[in-house]
Amino acid sequence: MKDYLSEMRSFAAVIKQGSFTNAARATGVSKGLISQHVKRLEDVLGAQLLFRSTRKLELTEIGATFLEYCETITQSADAAFEAVEALRGEPVGTVRITVPVSFGEMFLQDIIVAFQQTHPRIQIEMELENTFRDLQSAHIDIAIRAGLTDDPDQVAIPLGQLSELICASPEYWKAHPKPQTPADLAHHNCLVNFQYYKDRKWVFFSDDGPTSITAEGNLRLNHYPLIRNATVQGLGVARLPRYVAMPEIRAGRIETALENYRSPLRPIYLVYPYQGNLPIKNRLMIDFIRNWFADRPDLLETTSASQSDQN
Repeated sequence: MKDYLSEMRSFAAVIKQGSFTNAARATGVSKGLISQHVKRLEDVLGAQLLFRSTRKLELTEIGATFLEYCETITQSADAAFEAVEALRGEPVGTVRITVPVSFGEMFLQDIIVAFQQTHPRIQIEMELENTFRDLQSAHIDIAIRAGLTDDPDQVAIPLGQLSELICASPEYWKAHPKPQTPADLAHHNCLVNFQYYKDRKWVFFSDDGPTSITAEGNLRLNHYPLIRNATVQGLGVARLPRYVAMPEIRAGRIETALENYRSPLRPIYLVYPYQGNLPIKNRLMIDFIRNWFADRPDLLETTSASQSDQN
């Protein structure tokens, strides 16, 4: 019997991508070839697989059954090739990643460069966005997220806890005395991220319990790297994520205040769709990211530290 693996890939791609045009774009072949592949399958099977209209595609009953086998067979074929490549020490394929914008800008480039120095044949596609996308429908392999959804088909690996630090430039602190309590921030120009603090309320924890203030200032932005730049330039006091602040603190461009007060902690997860057989390329990237953060504990706090801090 003739090998119809290419045709089965094309048929599965049409359904996943929602159209022949999108399937051609995703697989890198022409729309005409995709159409020929589906027609060839229908001729061989003697049955219609799709109902086609100008607005949408819909599987026939036979098409739905056949699709399950197509997906299983093509995934097994991919896994077989990946397993052999891994044995040869040459893993290949594409890993698609989505991360929050500021998170990605700060150090995902460093992670990818380091990863590809070890695995040059694995291709990386990275999207920077602050929204939660459905990983399976978007064909995303890995996401880094602050918080979780209720999706039972996703695996979540904790990377650490995101904390924030009160910071300003040395020049700013020379001109304005450092606050001793959160209430003292009322006398400072606060730089606020309005995406996360629409009400401008900054909450703090200490041995005396929680307290909050309304941050007042003349500059509000929705992008932490821009707030970091404004802080370095001495425009005011910012509440920066630890991973944004630490490189500037080490370089001496900003200094912290209110060290005895801590921000609420948000868990950061590496998330991926559950799969019976996780592709080797995905596993390599997942392990690499986990180890990268584990080697840099100053960027994200550990779970144990965060639990003891807010009990």
